[in-house]
Amino acid sequence: MIEEKLDILKESKVISEEAFHYSHKVLNRLMQKGVIQDTDEVDALITHLAMATTRQGSDEVVDSVDESVLKEIKESDYYDEAVNIWNELKEIAPTDFATNEDGYFHLHLVTLLQTD
Repeated sequence: MIEEKLDILKESKVISEEAFHYSHKVLNRLMQKGVIQDTDEVDALITHLAMATTRQGSDEVVDSVDESVLKEIKESDYYDEAVNIWNELKEIAPTDFATNEDGYFHLHLVTLLQTD
């Protein structure tokens, strides 16, 4: 399902070609690492990733995650693992992400790890 969504987003020029390929790379990496067993588990994460990757090439800026949400995810047993995974994913990214994006990816990954 996420693969079809990415196709539609790319074809409608909502996300860039670069974001499309990076999103697929991340899907494969998360599968290889055993973080996910099925690509449908990461719909929100991958959609956000594709949009954020495209956004980095524009002037569009998103607000940081709300402080109360950030505090809650930092208290999670999965927070450090989520940060490590996000740092690895940023290393293979085609662009640098604004720091205000980090909290959103930490949130997505903590949620994903908690439900796994």
